[in-house]
Amino acid sequence: MKACFFGMGSIGMRHARNLRHLLGIRGQKVEIHALRSGRGGEMPEGLADRRCASWDDLEPPYDLVFITNPTVMHYETLLKAESLGKSIFIEKPVFHSSSVASGIPRSLSGKTIHVACPMRFHPIIEHLKARLPGKVFAARLLCSSYLPDWRKGRDYRTVYSARRELGGGVALDLIHELDYARWLFGEPEKVVRVSGKYSTLETDCDDGAAYIMTCGGRLVEVHLDYFGRKPRREMELFCEDDTFICDLLRRTMTSLLSGETTSFPQEDLYEKEMAYFLDLSEKGEQSFNSLEDGLTTLRIAEGGEIE
Repeated sequence: MKACFFGMGSIGMRHARNLRHLLGIRGQKVEIHALRSGRGGEMPEGLADRRCASWDDLEPPYDLVFITNPTVMHYETLLKAESLGKSIFIEKPVFHSSSVASGIPRSLSGKTIHVACPMRFHPIIEHLKARLPGKVFAARLLCSSYLPDWRKGRDYRTVYSARRELGGGVALDLIHELDYARWLFGEPEKVVRVSGKYSTLETDCDDGAAYIMTCGGRLVEVHLDYFGRKPRREMELFCEDDTFICDLLRRTMTSLLSGETTSFPQEDLYEKEMAYFLDLSEKGEQSFNSLEDGLTTLRIAEGGEIE
């Protein structure tokens, strides 16, 4: 099997390691080619079999194509790479702007395309997708962390998350919450967004955003920020008979009425997602987070109504 990675920063390297590991378990060999700028840090020896400096260095066709470069490059990379392989994995968010959707070629419709959505593979999200705990009236989702702590040893001001021109900013970078809100509660009928730069962090993009949505008759609130000094990823479910607090970092779900806490196993979400993508590719099936799904979540992130 041959795979090509467009971009090999931290997330690309994680996907490449998981790809090698899973295919090894399945008794399959993989040859990985990586087209990268070199600005994403040192790449461990042996992670890629061939390092490509330009498109001319590539050796298609590929079985798997991974678009893991900065968000602002996803669209142009997809247009150029769509003929190079049959199955395409696009890191989230799918593009830097939904305005490019009109230029997507029809030839992509027959390919297996998966847009990254690792939180859908979180054991609590999987549990809730199978069965919500009764009638849910409202949900509150929170993702808060401190951007300078994300990548130890790197100046946070230089990474794409902090730079608008590369597709940074919380609305796109922390799009996971909007994705799993759709996954659990249905498509929003209405979206109101408030976003901006609120902290003293040295970024040129939004570092905080709040969304209020109605999804399937439910009230859904989403808070995203780069400036929370202690990492938090939580969901509150306000149900007819109880209220539940889901701590996605500690993998616990607690009933406020009874105080009973259910713990979930620690799992590698990215490895589970890679296994899902490999299965899709092998069967030639469509993803539950297709190109159009990724665009839908992107449009929500951009805000149906902005105040």
